[in-house]
Parts: sequence; structure tokens; C-alpha cells
Amino acid sequence: MADLIQATIKAPMDAVDAAIKAADPQQFNEAYEQLTGTCNACHQSTDNSLVVIRIPKRSPFPDQDFRPVKP
Repeated sequence: MADLIQATIKAPMDAVDAAIKAADPQQFNEAYEQLTGTCNACHQSTDNSLVVIRIPKRSPFPDQDFRPVKP
């Protein structure tokens, strides 16, 4: 199972990492969507379709603002 996980998520995780390093929100969203899809495809192919990963619809931190403060 560990080999399957490593083989399937390496490229999507690398894409998420690259998007973070590039500070590119659109690239991040696309990479995160790809990663989410990859996880769900793996769950389905291993008879674990009960586990479904989804992109959050809202922040789990509604009282916090993570935007950078401009001087």
C-alpha cells in the first residue's frame, strides 16, 4: 500500500509544492484539485470508496485573516 500511495501522489504533491513556492493561487488550486482527485481515485481502486476527500467550501478558521499585512 505504501508503494501505491507514493507512486500515485508524488507528482500531484510536487505540483502543490511548486505552486506554494511560486506563490501562485491559481496554480495551487489546480494542483490541489488534481491531488484530491488522485486520492479519491486511489480510494475507489482499492475498495475504499467510503473515504472521499473534498476541497473545503469555506475556511475552518472563519475568525482569522491570513492575507499578508501590507506596511
